[in-house]
Amino acid sequence: MRSLELRLSYDALGVIDHVSPTPLLMIVAENDEIAPTRLALEAYERALHPKRLVLMPGDHFEPYLSGFERSSQAARDWFLQHL
Repeated sequence: MRSLELRLSYDALGVIDHVSPTPLLMIVAENDEIAPTRLALEAYERALHPKRLVLMPGDHFEPYLSGFERSSQAARDWFLQHL
């Protein structure tokens, strides 16, 4: 129950604009019901630069499964550019 309470109290939208100037890469699944796509895209829009969005087909787990090559390549490229 405590984990659920903490999850429900989490508000990324309320602080997303404070992440900058830290580079932000968001890899978002188009049909994510666990971390709702709509909320992720809203957070991305509110975030300041530098930022990059990689929108992946499928559900929450697809970037780790069939989309792993694309998502990991995007992460690698981002880290090489910003680390």
